[in-house]
Amino acid sequence: MDIVTAVWIVIAVVLVVVSFFLIQTLIEIRRAAISARGLLARIDTDLVPVTRDLHEVLADLRVTTRGIASRVEDVKSAMTAVGDTGRNISMINAAIGNVADLLSRVSLLSTGAKAAGQYVCDRISRKRG
Repeated sequence: MDIVTAVWIVIAVVLVVVSFFLIQTLIEIRRAAISARGLLARIDTDLVPVTRDLHEVLADLRVTTRGIASRVEDVKSAMTAVGDTGRNISMINAAIGNVADLLSRVSLLSTGAKAAGQYVCDRISRKRG
């Protein structure tokens, strides 16, 4: 056997080994493609219900948002009424404070007048008697 034949045999063996690995690689690529195709099919079938559910949730959220927006004006008027009530209570409290102050002064004046009257009566009765 000469050198050229040996080189051809080595090339043939290398080609057989490369072919074997190439076939194995192609088989794995085919399996991966089949798996990817199945995954895409599952995603496609699962994505439709998820999208439908998402649309339903968004529709419910829109209804809820509209309901809240319609109640904002009611809350504003209620808060205005609460503020008015607070101001009215403050004015009533001030009026009651003024009346209490007036009653206190009247009571002091009444007590002073009573004491002065008694003093004048005592003085008059002592001068006469």
